[in-house]
Amino acid sequence: MRPFNANEKCREEGGHPAKLTTPQEWQTVTAALKARRQISVVWLGLTTSASIPFSLYGRSAVWADGTVAYYVNYTKDISSSLFLCGYFQERDYDMIMLDADCRAIFQLGQSAPLCERTTAEVEGQEVPENIELQYPENRQLRLSHVTCSNGQTMLSFLSCESSSRGAYVNESVISGSAQSTIDEGGGPYFRCDSEVEHVPYTLVCDHRQDCADNSDEDFCQFPPCTGNTPLKCGTSHQCLALDRWCDGQHDCSNGEDERECTSSISFIPLLGKYVAIPPPAVVHFDPTANTTSAVTMTTLTLSNGSYTCPDSHFQCPGGGYCMPVFVRCNGVNDCPRHEDEEGCYTYTCPGFYRCRKSRICLHADHVCDGLYHCPLQDDEQYCHIHCPTDCTCSGFAFACPHLFPVHQFADLRYLDASDSGLNLEHMTHNVLLIHLSVARCGLTDFGNVTLPNLQSLDLSDNHLVSVGTGDLSLFSNLRDLYLSGNPLISILSTTSDYAQHFPLMNSLDLSRINMKELKVDKLTLMPNLKILNFSNNGIERIEGTFKSLPHLTVLDIHGCPVHNFERNLLRDLEHFQRLYAQNYKLCCPLALPVGFNPKNCLAPFSEVSSCESLLRSDLYRVLLSLFAALALMGNLGSLIIRIFVLKQSAKSGFGTFVSHLCVSDFVMGVYLAIIGLADRLYLGSYLWEDNAWRHSAACKVAGFLSLLSCEVSAFIVCFITLDRFLALRFPFSGFHFSSKASHVACAATWLLGVGVAAVPLLPATSHWQFYSQTGICIPLPVTRNDFMGRSYSFGVMIVLNFVLFLLMAVGQVFIYTSIQSSRMSLGPDSSRKEQDVNIARRLITIAVTDFLCWFPIGLLGLLASGGVAVPGEVNVAMAILVLPLNSALNPFLYSLNMLLERRRRAREQRLMQALEASLVSENAN
Repeated sequence: MRPFNANEKCREEGGHPAKLTTPQEWQTVTAALKARRQISVVWLGLTTSASIPFSLYGRSAVWADGTVAYYVNYTKDISSSLFLCGYFQERDYDMIMLDADCRAIFQLGQSAPLCERTTAEVEGQEVPENIELQYPENRQLRLSHVTCSNGQTMLSFLSCESSSRGAYVNESVISGSAQSTIDEGGGPYFRCDSEVEHVPYTLVCDHRQDCADNSDEDFCQFPPCTGNTPLKCGTSHQCLALDRWCDGQHDCSNGEDERECTSSISFIPLLGKYVAIPPPAVVHFDPTANTTSAVTMTTLTLSNGSYTCPDSHFQCPGGGYCMPVFVRCNGVNDCPRHEDEEGCYTYTCPGFYRCRKSRICLHADHVCDGLYHCPLQDDEQYCHIHCPTDCTCSGFAFACPHLFPVHQFADLRYLDASDSGLNLEHMTHNVLLIHLSVARCGLTDFGNVTLPNLQSLDLSDNHLVSVGTGDLSLFSNLRDLYLSGNPLISILSTTSDYAQHFPLMNSLDLSRINMKELKVDKLTLMPNLKILNFSNNGIERIEGTFKSLPHLTVLDIHGCPVHNFERNLLRDLEHFQRLYAQNYKLCCPLALPVGFNPKNCLAPFSEVSSCESLLRSDLYRVLLSLFAALALMGNLGSLIIRIFVLKQSAKSGFGTFVSHLCVSDFVMGVYLAIIGLADRLYLGSYLWEDNAWRHSAACKVAGFLSLLSCEVSAFIVCFITLDRFLALRFPFSGFHFSSKASHVACAATWLLGVGVAAVPLLPATSHWQFYSQTGICIPLPVTRNDFMGRSYSFGVMIVLNFVLFLLMAVGQVFIYTSIQSSRMSLGPDSSRKEQDVNIARRLITIAVTDFLCWFPIGLLGLLASGGVAVPGEVNVAMAILVLPLNSALNPFLYSLNMLLERRRRAREQRLMQALEASLVSENAN
C-alpha cells in the first residue's frame, strides 16, 4: 500500500492517519507495534506544513488533522524491524521520513496505515477548555499604536470600533463624507470608488486590496526599484533589499520572494534533525533560522512548585506546551485538541496588539521584532514611522502647521500642510501622496512637480491668479481640486490648440473667487465631474447649461443671486441629487430634472412669490385687492368731498393737511394696484418673468411710490398732531398753522418724501438694486436677511419713522390733557374751542391707527437688527397687510368722524330748537 492509499483507507473507516502528540502516546504505540513480532511498515498521519498559510511555521511537521507536530519522538529499534513513516502528500510529493528505510519502502509500495477516529466521533469526549490569556506586564506602545477602550492595542490610523475590518462602510454617500481629518477616532479616510466604503489613507497603495473594488490599489504608480531596494516583486511593484529575498519570510504580498528559494525535496528526514522537548516547554518561532523547522523550544523552569508560561505565551490545557499568543485563533491547530481555536468569535486580548483584519493578537515583545506574525504583516510595516515636531500623525498621514523636512517622509499618503509655508516644490520625493493640502501657504503658482498618485489637492486661500490645463496635467490621477478663495482671473486656460481633458476629475471647488459670471462650457474639459462648488461668488449670470456634465450630482451655488440662467440649466441631468442655491427659482420643478426630489434642493424660501405667481398666497392676493380698492376709492372720494363739498373746511390749515394725507394714502393705493396687476399679468409663468419684473421700470416706480407714501403720510400726521396741539394749547392766539403755512409745510414734506424715495435710484446707489430685492418692490428691514441698502432702509423706515411717531405720541398726550381740561373751561370763544376739541378727538383716532400700523414694523426691525430670528413671512405680511392698512382706513375714519360730528351737531340743534320752542310757549302763556 502506498502512503496516499493509507490516507484514503483511514478516511474510509471514518478516521485519519494517527497522530502521536505526547511521549506516552509514542511509547504506547511503538510498544504495541513491536509486540506483534513481525516486520511492519506503518504510515502515521505526519506531513509538512506546506498547506499552512503562514510563513512563520516554515516547513514544520503537521499531523493529518491539521495539528502542528511539536513533539516527534521516534528511535529506531534494529531488532524490531518496525518502520514509522509519514504519509505521502500527493500535491507536493513531500513525505516526512522518520526512518531512512522509508524511501525504499515507498518505492516498493508495501505499507499499512495506523488510523484513529476523528475527535468528533469519540463518544463521551470532554469539552475543550477555554484558554485565558495573562495580562502582560510589558505593554509599551509605539508611536503608531493606540489603546482602545476594550484594552486592545491597534494601529493608530484604524478605528477601534472597526479594528477587524479593512474597509469601513460609509453611512451616507452624499451628505455624509468619509472622515478627512486626523483625530482620536482613526483616519483620515480614503473613499473607495464604490462610494460605499472608505479605508485609512495609510492602507492605500500598500500592495494589498482593502476596497472591495480594488480602487485603493488600481491607480497606484510606484517609483522604480533602485538604491537600497533594487529587487522588484514582479507585478506587485514592491521593492526589496537584497537580504530580504529568500530570507524565510514572505515580504512580497504574493510571496514570490520565497517561491523558488529551495529545490524540490521529495523526502524531509527528521530523524536526528529535530530535537523535541516534551511538554511543558516554551515554543518559539523563527522562520529565518537556517534549520529544517522554524520551531524551537526551551525548557520551562519550575517556579514556586508549578510551571508558569511567560505572559507572551499561553499553555495548552492538560500541561501542554507554552504557545506564543499569536498562534491563538490564527486558524492553525497548535494544541493537540485544538483548544487554541475555540471561542474565537468572542476572543479579546486586552493588553495585546490586535492584528488588522484578524483575530490574532501579539505580545509587545513580538511587535516590531523583525518577524511577521500578523497575516497582513502590519506588526512590522509601520515600525519606522516617526512624527515630526509639532505635527499630528496617524500612520502615513501627517498634519503639520509648520515647515518640516517633508522629503524625508517618502511614504506619506496624506499631508495637511495648511498654513505651514510649504509649497509644491517641497514634494518632489513624495510621489505616493494621495491627499495634499497647502491651503493658506502663500502659493502663487503650481511649480513643476509631478505627483502621479495625487487624488485630492487643496490650494484654498492662496494667491493663484490662473489655473491652466498644463498645471493640472502634472497630476494624472487628480480627482478633487479645491481652489476656494484664490483671486483667479483665468480658469482652465490652455496654451495650445489641443485642450487636454481630465476625465478623472470628480469634484471642483471654485467658491469665494469673486466670479460674477459662470460659463459652463469651460467645464467640458472635466466631463465626469460629480460635485461643483461655486458658492459665495456673487454669480449673477450662468451662461449655457450643464448638459455637458451628465454625471453631475451636487451643485452648490448658495451665496450667488443667479438672476439670469437658461431654462434647461439643470433639466438634462439624469443623476442630479442635490442643489444648494440662493435663488428659490432654481428649486422650482420646471427648472429641475424630471424625478428630482424637491427636498434635496436647498434655497431660501421666498415669502412673497412662488414659482407660478408673484403673490404665493390667495389670501395675500385677496387682501391686496381689497386694500388697493379701499385706498384708491376711499381716498379719492374723501378728496373730492373736501374739494367740492367741504370747501370752507378744506381751506383751513387742518383741512389742508388732511387733503394732502388723502393724496399720500391714494399713492399707496396706486402702489398696491401696480403689484396686483403684475401678479395677474405673470400668473402661471412668474418663474421665468421674475427677474424681468423686479428690474423693470414699473417695479421701481411701484417701490418709489410705496416709500414716498409711507414717509409723506408719517410727516403729515406729525404736522396734524402739531397743529392740533397748538390750537388747543394756545386757543386764543394765532400761533398755529394757517392755510398758507400748511401748504408750505406739505410742499416741503412732498419734496422730502420724493428725495428719500429717490435716493436708491441715484447713480451712486443704483448698485443696491433697492427696489428689485423682492417681487413686491419694497425691501422692509424686518428680518435678519441682509441685502444691499439695508442700512438705508432701516434708517428711513425704522429710525426716522420711530422719531416721527415718538413726536406724535408726545403730542397726543398733550392733546389728551387739553381735551380733559377743556371740559372745565368757559369763555366768550368757547364754541371755537369746542370745535378744536372735536377735531382733536377725530385726530386721535387717525393717529392711533397709524401708530398701530407702524409700531409692529418698527418693533420687528429693531428685533431683527439685534439678531432676533424673525420669520421671513413677516416681510410680506408687513408689506401687504400692515403697511397699507392705515392708507385704506384713514378716509373712512375721516368720514366716520365727520358723520358722528354731524349727528352730534344735528342732535344739539334739535335740542336747541326744542328748548327755544319751550321758552316761546312759556312766554306766550
